[in-house]
Amino acid sequence: MTFDTDEGYQSGTVNDLRRDVGNGELHAWVELDHQWPGMFRAVPLGAIVSSHAVLLVAA
Repeated sequence: MTFDTDEGYQSGTVNDLRRDVGNGELHAWVELDHQWPGMFRAVPLGAIVSSHAVLLVAA
């Protein structure tokens, strides 16, 4: 998925959807591309610019 931030557009893979404890806003918990492995960012759903479905196949 691609999303808009103060630092420009970034991309990553959605790992989870979580609600903010304070205001209840839904965020996508995103593992960032081109960052250290395991770096996550909470992205408000309104900041998502594009997304695509991924087909997972169990071996």
